Amino acid sequence: MPGKIVNKFRVLLAEKAEKEQKNIPLKEVERKTGITWTTLQSWANNKVTRFDAPKIIALCDYLECEVGDLLVYRKESETTNNYQ
Repeated sequence: MPGKIVNKFRVLLAEKAEKEQKNIPLKEVERKTGITWTTLQSWANNKVTRFDAPKIIALCDYLECEVGDLLVYRKESETTNNYQ
């Protein structure tokens, strides 16, 4: 069985909020990135199944990170340790 791609959106958003010393609601991320709240909710809950380049670019720009910081490949034996 192959592994899966997990995302660290929630972790990176929490780190950004801590750095800026403020709560960052998904509505603010929606406003700044143009990504719909529903899609952001899927990212936050690690339910994304389609990784669109424009969304990844927008999130990386907003979170000031690299793609490899946002998306991580987990082998089958590692998938029980999700970034949620």
